[in-house]
Amino acid sequence: MRQRGFTLLEVMVALGILAFVILATHQILNSTLRAKETSEEVIGELESLQTAFRLMDQDFNQMTKREVRNEAGDNNESYIIHGRYVVNSQYDGIVFVRDGWTNPINLLPRSELQAVGYRVVDDNLERIYRIYVDELDGSEPRVQVVLKNIEELKFEFLDDKQKWQEDWKKKALPLAVAVTIQFKDAEPIRRLFLTPGDGKEQQASSASGNGRNNSNNDPNSNNGQRVSGDRS
Repeated sequence: MRQRGFTLLEVMVALGILAFVILATHQILNSTLRAKETSEEVIGELESLQTAFRLMDQDFNQMTKREVRNEAGDNNESYIIHGRYVVNSQYDGIVFVRDGWTNPINLLPRSELQAVGYRVVDDNLERIYRIYVDELDGSEPRVQVVLKNIEELKFEFLDDKQKWQEDWKKKALPLAVAVTIQFKDAEPIRRLFLTPGDGKEQQASSASGNGRNNSNNDPNSNNGQRVSGDRS
């Protein structure tokens, strides 16, 4: 039987089909790899966002009424220090004191109170904190980067009349704190965090004031200085 080989045209057609299949496979592989990288980036961003909100939830939920002294030894007028460019932030910045910083059986040379804050530096959302609450030693706070590519950071405060305030000057804790975070080329994200406060400033009662006056006028009152004087 006579054997017949491939013609040049058949070989060229076969090579063309093979090249088309290789090119299509390469494009499919590249698209799959890009989709995988994009998915990993989105998943990483979501995990970072969840971590940031979890930290904020823990901090705001354990906010406490503790005055902070600066390097000069003066107490701040409010329990919350907040404002545009506070703590060198590009946008809003906030600082307060939280409770519940675990210190088992006081093994560490610090209390369970922690001065914490949030700010944006170089487009990074940072959580800052101090080992000691007061700033008497003049040391720089420790920094933890929790989110990147931030375009805006804003805080709002819910008062006792259920109204949101853009600034907080009361010597009290708000009912809740709203945090708005905006990434570059993305829509802003707003989250609410409850605090232990009620939004009301504590007022000195008139009864306690009258009680102090009555104790001073009463010769039989148990005044510390008078008792010590009698004993001497």
